[in-house]
Amino acid sequence: MSFLQEKLKAPLLPLSVVARPRLNDHFGLNEHVRLLMVQAPSGYGKTTLLAERLPALEQEAAWLRLDQRDNQPARFLAYWQAALNSLLDEKAPLSPVAEEADCVEQLERWLGELPEQRLSCRLVVDEFEHLTHPDILAGLAHWLRHQPPWLTLTLASRSRPALGLASLRLRGELEEIDLSALAFDSEEAQTLCAEQLSFPPTRVSLERALRRSGGWVMALSWLVERTTTRAGFDALVDRLSGAHPDFVAWFDELLSSALPLEERELMLQLGVLERFSPELMARLLEGERLTQRLEAFEQAGLFIERPDPHAQWYRFQRLFGEYLRHRRHELSLATQRTLHRRASQAWLALNDPVMALRQAILAEAPEGVASLLTAEGPALLARGAYALLAKGFALLGEPRLTTSPELALLYGWVSHAQFQFEITARVIGWIEAQLHAPEWQLLSAEFATLRAQLAINQGDAERAAPLAEQALAVPARYLASTPLTATAILSEARFVQGYLNESLQRVREVEHQSRQREDHQLLLWSFCHQSELLVAQGRLQAAYDIQERAFAHLERAELEHLPVAEFLYRIRSQVLWEWHRLDEAEQAALKGIAVLDNQGERWTLQCHIQLAKVAQSRGDQAQCADHIRRLRKILAEGDYHIDWVANAHATLLAWWHSTHDMDAVERWRQEAPAPITEGATNHFSQCNVRNHARALTLLGRFDEACTLLEALEGHTQRLGLVTDANRNQLCLAAAAWNAGREEHAHQHMHQALSLASRTALVGSFLRLGKPLGELLNRLLDSGTLDVLEQARAERLLALAGRQKDFGSARRLMLDETVIADIVARPDVPELIRTSPLTRREWQILGLIHAGLSNEQIAEQLSVAPTTIKTHIRSLYQKQNIRRRDEAITLAGQLLAHIQGE
Repeated sequence: MSFLQEKLKAPLLPLSVVARPRLNDHFGLNEHVRLLMVQAPSGYGKTTLLAERLPALEQEAAWLRLDQRDNQPARFLAYWQAALNSLLDEKAPLSPVAEEADCVEQLERWLGELPEQRLSCRLVVDEFEHLTHPDILAGLAHWLRHQPPWLTLTLASRSRPALGLASLRLRGELEEIDLSALAFDSEEAQTLCAEQLSFPPTRVSLERALRRSGGWVMALSWLVERTTTRAGFDALVDRLSGAHPDFVAWFDELLSSALPLEERELMLQLGVLERFSPELMARLLEGERLTQRLEAFEQAGLFIERPDPHAQWYRFQRLFGEYLRHRRHELSLATQRTLHRRASQAWLALNDPVMALRQAILAEAPEGVASLLTAEGPALLARGAYALLAKGFALLGEPRLTTSPELALLYGWVSHAQFQFEITARVIGWIEAQLHAPEWQLLSAEFATLRAQLAINQGDAERAAPLAEQALAVPARYLASTPLTATAILSEARFVQGYLNESLQRVREVEHQSRQREDHQLLLWSFCHQSELLVAQGRLQAAYDIQERAFAHLERAELEHLPVAEFLYRIRSQVLWEWHRLDEAEQAALKGIAVLDNQGERWTLQCHIQLAKVAQSRGDQAQCADHIRRLRKILAEGDYHIDWVANAHATLLAWWHSTHDMDAVERWRQEAPAPITEGATNHFSQCNVRNHARALTLLGRFDEACTLLEALEGHTQRLGLVTDANRNQLCLAAAAWNAGREEHAHQHMHQALSLASRTALVGSFLRLGKPLGELLNRLLDSGTLDVLEQARAERLLALAGRQKDFGSARRLMLDETVIADIVARPDVPELIRTSPLTRREWQILGLIHAGLSNEQIAEQLSVAPTTIKTHIRSLYQKQNIRRRDEAITLAGQLLAHIQGE
């Protein structure tokens, strides 16, 4: 036979490869581990992982790269011998393959010829899925039982080989890297983009790409290779689906080569399920040996995951599941509906109303959906399945909903939860028109609670409180959570009215009762509301501690999927931003967005506010601009509570301040909610008035700004709104400073520092920008600060000194004379002389250093983004640069030459 030496060499790595040190723990070389099994479907980077990690860990390895022709005992043994010989002393190679010997005999003979001791090493067998011959597999199973301790067999395979893995696993002799471990994490995806893209996608887009792809390396690479702009990346992420023609064609080829027609039909039938178990399959499908057939699918490497290795539940990898749902048209419509109906009944029998309703909706069975909604609606509400409930109501239609008090009530709560307040008001109109009917009167407590909730969201706490009290006076007949919800609304009403201590007392009652009733959603809400109350009182550390309890409950009760979890991540991000823990604040906001990824972007407004604040605090103009664009889009598409609106407007004003867009500030003043100081009894009313004061300060109308802020102070002192008092003092200091009233500015800053000894605010101070440093220096020089205030002022000064301003980036826009002068300098890198940049490349290098994205550079130079990408690729090649941060460093060095630093 022909013998290919190429098959005995490690594969060449691609030019840009993502190092994966987080998987190092799987690569331990010790005498206990006989086999490292790297098993996943195609495109997960199995071969690249081994080719990258083994040299990085300085582990000696022989390689054997298989193909289909190697599934013959004689051919396999010849290559196995050659691979092993590369690990042995040239003077003591293995004996030749014996004639007529089977694999077990031959491999046993070689085992006897191996040295007893040697430095630890690996034998890597790549594409092991090609080996299916029973003699070869029997021989290798025998080999593994008697393998010398210095050798670790390392297999990369799409399928799970029949080598006795279960017994190896039980004896602790097997190390496994599976699909879930190989999936890229956030840091690896960022590195991939940094290596191959000349613009950084926003973290939101990157996290969405990870969720949609399931971290599948091939899908992420597909994204990267097809985008040239940030907007293009975002658009392609939206189209990233298993139903995309590129993936449909790829999966078609995979299934046609891996499965016979009968098994492919079983796979399509399974595709109606998002997750499944042998028991569920038995309820859904007709046929024999279903469990064995499922295990065969898993072993074949067909994108089936087992989230919990200790349980019998499976799911399809996300894109593959979408592909199967796309291919359902190969089944008849009647078959599809029958499968969905059976699946709904099966899920109901397994006590999972969420999955049961999802399947009933897909079965397009209105009566089944109506009965499910009526029977399971309270449980579905408690689980936060609002988007799914909305689909059920859409299938039924509003005329059907107006005839049932239970369905109308559920519809009202779901529309409210999705910020569709006009629908909630319409539902309440139906209710009020039919309250005379006995079946509607039975739900009077539930209806009063819904009306109270809408009132509180419309900012009418005076109307909400008596409605909540009315609900507490009569028994609930349908929603058992009604008394608790009414108490929660009453707590929120008192919070809005400024009665913080009473609100805190009531919300602790909600916490106690929801814990007793095991109402996990309301318990989590009670923790979040307590946190907001404590922040308002200036007790941020106590708020953080309450959040810690909430996170413990979130994990213990597995509530990460509930929309209320976003509330927790959002308020955690707010506290962390205020403490200038920017990385953690960003991560919390991203997790909040991930919770609501399937609910719709409008829910994520608050988290996008946080991401914009973090980007601005970092001085990252390009990222901040993207978050601001998304934030404004979300604002324009929804009707939000004043709390959310005021918070968003505060961030927009900070952005316009940074970009010197006073026209936008003036337009905002004309359109924003009016600054009503008389009712500023809560943090969001205070924030709205403060926004107007900030806008007036930016527009030079300092006296009007101070008048508004001083009017707020009466409320903050009377009601104990300590955090708002702290922020108001900072705004007063800024207004006085800009008006030239330095003494007043110092007094307000001193008062702000004094309050910060309780609140520990940092982010709000740093938002002041340049005046902060000057004011703090004057106060430190005055000697009037106590020890705590002085320490805080010094820390704030240090942070302010490190804070980047959008306008502070230095841009390297050079003409030919200056370029020639740089190139002539003796201390300029040699590559600059031997591989000279064009004038355009010089300009682009300077704009990269200034922090501009490819799109912004293209806009500034009036060329297409694809042209910029071409110039950057040329620049990188000339200067032997692989990443954008290296280009920024080079530009900084050259800029230092120009300015004589």
